[in-house]
Amino acid sequence: MATKVRKLQLTGGSTYIVSLPSEWIHRNSLGKGSEIYVEEMGDDVLIKMKEGSRAEKRRRVTIPYDVGPDALQRALTSLYIAGFDTLEVTSGKYFRNEIREVIKKFSRLVMGIEIFEESSDSIVLQNVLNSDSFPLEKAIRRMSTNVSVMLSDVGRALSLKDRALFESVIERDDEVDRYHWYIFRESKGQWNPASSFFLILSRILERVADHAVNISKRFLMYKPMNYEPMEALNSLYTYCRLTYEDASVAFYSQDFHALNDLIERKGEILKLRDELLKLSSGTSSVHFYSLVSEDVSRIGLYGTDIAELTMDKIISENIDFKL
Repeated sequence: MATKVRKLQLTGGSTYIVSLPSEWIHRNSLGKGSEIYVEEMGDDVLIKMKEGSRAEKRRRVTIPYDVGPDALQRALTSLYIAGFDTLEVTSGKYFRNEIREVIKKFSRLVMGIEIFEESSDSIVLQNVLNSDSFPLEKAIRRMSTNVSVMLSDVGRALSLKDRALFESVIERDDEVDRYHWYIFRESKGQWNPASSFFLILSRILERVADHAVNISKRFLMYKPMNYEPMEALNSLYTYCRLTYEDASVAFYSQDFHALNDLIERKGEILKLRDELLKLSSGTSSVHFYSLVSEDVSRIGLYGTDIAELTMDKIISENIDFKL
């Protein structure tokens, strides 16, 4: 989004006015007499359209008959993130069954998208959810909860060597992605400090969930049997998971005094990782421990990233605070 500079003008001796970009006015079908919201956000002011006054954002994508399912999935995801109220997916011929299923699966995988119309060569999708009805803060908290449950279950699965629990963690990754794409889409339309922090946190949470899935997949593939390295792995995992959890609590409680301790845990995470690698060296499961130690340590290190993000957020939002 381009930044435009406008000068304040004084009218009537006491009222200040500022002009708005004509492109924005025309793009959203506004004109003389249209009502807009002016919202104070700390030192910033957000100008947005009144609910119901925004022009419907319609998109259309025409796909070739022989389009690949992966290419279509990527395109639909990008269109979702870019934002639309109505999306018409059409084809010069009728849809192959495989492609029709990709579109239907997409509508189930993302948040707030429903199939409105369907024919042999056209499917119309509509967005029925936005940040007015489902605020970003609620979305990021639910995403955090899902990731926390996944991490807790990975820890139990490691201790019990529970294959079914690992498989359950893998299946839940799609739910985390749904929140991430929603937060990405909605935060792009807001462009305020709070939404930018939620967007960064969402990306971190998505990566933490990916590492939880990687750990699960690696265990199911390699089936490690060596006891001593497994005990060290559990210790590393517990420390990293608690670091992530403590950092998440600090983010939502805005606990500035907990942050330095959390950030300084990086050294202990790397120390525990190196000890695990040393113990597993020469065992039949060395490849497993080499791969999974990186995934586990990344979860803890992402926890320290959340602590640093929290510090940035607190400092940016407060003029006066105590170290």
